[in-house]
Amino acid sequence: MKQKTLLFTLLAGFSVLVLQSNDNGPVQAGTGNRTGSNSTSASCDGSGCHAANNAALTLTITITDTTNSTPLSSYVPGKKYMLRIGGASTTLTQNKFGFQASSVKASSTSTQAGTMSLGAMSTPSTSAIRTSGGLQIFEHTAPAAATGTTPILYAAACYWTAPAAGTGSVKLYGIINAVNGTGTTAGDAPNAANNTITEASSSVAATNNTVDFKVYPNPASSYVTVNAEGISNGSCTVNVYDMRGKLLSAEATDAVNGSLNTTINTSKWAAGLYFVQVVKDNQQKVIAVEKQ
Repeated sequence: MKQKTLLFTLLAGFSVLVLQSNDNGPVQAGTGNRTGSNSTSASCDGSGCHAANNAALTLTITITDTTNSTPLSSYVPGKKYMLRIGGASTTLTQNKFGFQASSVKASSTSTQAGTMSLGAMSTPSTSAIRTSGGLQIFEHTAPAAATGTTPILYAAACYWTAPAAGTGSVKLYGIINAVNGTGTTAGDAPNAANNTITEASSSVAATNNTVDFKVYPNPASSYVTVNAEGISNGSCTVNVYDMRGKLLSAEATDAVNGSLNTTINTSKWAAGLYFVQVVKDNQQKVIAVEKQ
């Protein structure tokens, strides 16, 4: 009887160890890259691991300038950016999370593209950059705290220095696992996302700061108007992306007499956050729009 009790105690302790083993990061725990790059599974599912991906957690993974949080669709070779992974949900209640992110060549997802690093603006403080399969992996070192309530938000960021000219498109992979901090896998809600960013054909990746951009009304209901004053004349493209970086629409229009005005129908958009991108020559501007 004592032997059975001892065996049960050892097995119970081992089970808790397995369930909590990813608390300090999958790479550190030996389960490696879970982002989807390098032909890995973009999930936290598996034996002794977490739950299957949950669509209630909406993810984005982007790069932005170090001075703001506006997503960019292209990078300037050698320039330093912020790599940001974020999740949001209006239905989940898990108040902690773990995460991973990787950046690779779009043409070869087993090849590192750009360099990740930690610094003053890195979040959360419980994070590290580790190596798995020859790739840098940005991941948690302890469960991080979510913010907000409705929606509840999960966010992490590190520095990312773009690769050398000629690398081509870069693919960002990320995964977040929303957890309730009980030490078990019950109630976990992971999900994954990826985003492809192109190499800028010019050293200019954003529109001239003298151009006054507006997108209104914001929040939107049935339509938004995109307006730019002080923009150079000629053809422009207005793109709309969802939070996952998926292109929803692309419209060609013209700037005339230094002004751009176009209307976008938003009546069929689901409630959430979207990004309106205006592209003119080799320059771009991205503005976040909320749909009620």
